[in-house]
Amino acid sequence: MKDYDVIIIGSGMGGMAAGSLLAQLQGKRVLILEQHFTFGGFTHVFSRKGFTWDVGLHYVGNMGEGMASRRMMDLITGHGVQWQKMLERFDRFVYPDFEYAIPADAALYERELIERFPAEAAGIRRYFRDVERLARWLGIETWSWSTPAYLQIPLRLATMHLRKLGSMTTRAYLDRTFSDTRLKALLASQWGDYGLQPAESAFAYHAIVTQSYFHGAWYPVGGSAAIAGAIVPIIKRYGGDCLVNHTVTEILVENGAVAGVRAEHHQGCRVIEKVFRAPLVISDAGAAITYGELLPPAWRDKRSEEARAEAAPWSVISLSLGLHHSPETVGFDGANVWLFNGYDHEAIEQNQPENDPPSVLYLSFPSLKDPAATSHTMEILMSIRYDRFAAWSKTAWMRRGADYEALKARIAENILTTVEARYPGLRTLIAYQDVATPLTVEEFTGNSKGAIYGMPATPRRLRARIGAANTPVKGLLLAGADACALGIEGAMMGGAFAAAATMGPLGLPRLMRLAAKGTAPSQSPVSPVSNKVPVGRKPGRILTI
Repeated sequence: MKDYDVIIIGSGMGGMAAGSLLAQLQGKRVLILEQHFTFGGFTHVFSRKGFTWDVGLHYVGNMGEGMASRRMMDLITGHGVQWQKMLERFDRFVYPDFEYAIPADAALYERELIERFPAEAAGIRRYFRDVERLARWLGIETWSWSTPAYLQIPLRLATMHLRKLGSMTTRAYLDRTFSDTRLKALLASQWGDYGLQPAESAFAYHAIVTQSYFHGAWYPVGGSAAIAGAIVPIIKRYGGDCLVNHTVTEILVENGAVAGVRAEHHQGCRVIEKVFRAPLVISDAGAAITYGELLPPAWRDKRSEEARAEAAPWSVISLSLGLHHSPETVGFDGANVWLFNGYDHEAIEQNQPENDPPSVLYLSFPSLKDPAATSHTMEILMSIRYDRFAAWSKTAWMRRGADYEALKARIAENILTTVEARYPGLRTLIAYQDVATPLTVEEFTGNSKGAIYGMPATPRRLRARIGAANTPVKGLLLAGADACALGIEGAMMGGAFAAAATMGPLGLPRLMRLAAKGTAPSQSPVSPVSNKVPVGRKPGRILTI
């Protein structure tokens, strides 16, 4: 087997981001190992009967020209992805007795809320200030967990008041700040974007997701697969490889440091064990799996238990629809639609998904967001507990039995009945439908209990500082959402945190400056037949920038 400079476990947004940055900026030969037969993690797509849907990316904030996250994304993808801005009113919240569509302008959003809820004006102004402050703080705070104590201590002392504010639950903050039930429900409407209801989520995580959409939302032209389509050639250009159907089973540790990984290569019915060696391993498999399953037992410590204790309780049912005609014909305009059956976001706990009206449904329209779309598509997502499907957890994909298929069909019928009541005529458009459950998510991502956001965004995660790029094992780093924050943008920055950790204590500021320049430093790719640095280029030169 070939040796590599870096091995990355998982091809999600965080793993791809870390690999691309290390290849471009340090000339590293990167090997990315993906257990699925498709590359990209939650950025991959799937097709049925001529229709194509995204599996995880539905919209992304902060992707406007000149924004810091867009500059980082452009550096990671080599400017290989175009981003289409969605409608100015991109998120529509539909409650039983009122609707509101968020504008792509935070100042307008604030003014409109004050006009609608004038008695809450002071609280509304405070809310927008706090969201902005906490969004900035959380990124710095999470990054600081992987820096030396001489940097961490001053930061913690200087931001103690924000830590207290950010560690409140979202519900506690809203109850403290507002009295109007409808306003509190409205401001918490996007909780599905981070997968935890207001009573359980830390307000800081609510803030970082909410703030990311203050200037609108974007969608990748050509669908989310365009991201992997841009990154994979970069990895290979620098002598690296991207392999699918490779499940990492163990991180190898020798003499107290990472030495590589052991993996199983699945070829049909055959399973071939392989060992890949590298002095640096970056795991995009999540903290719980990395600490609790991949590291040898001798290296599992308190952090392992903390990460596993934070296992996400929620997953999703995803109903993917292929349509005969545009969804515009029944009243959709391309904005995301959130359908709520009441103001209590905690009521979902009591729902029977195949019988009760869903507490919340999220409707997304890939074909109306993507100018390159060639067919009409729609997606409907509903949060659900993994436990509802635990009885089939030991069964194989596509072979789970008639009872499982019948449950899926009943849930899909309940979802369609709910949407049809609000948007008559939708059923007549459906040419094809596919239902995915938490077991589907678990099968193809390896995420325990079908978690779609990694570790949940709880106050405990923040207070215990669970999730950081650095780990107790020399040469092992974490990437992705567990190393930063939730969603595509959070996972991307988790990959950037991992890459920055190889660049010294101030690696992240250096990396952000490079992203601001717009292009990677001019470097010759490593030869695909040699792991040596080309003559004339100094190893590690990037560290001096």
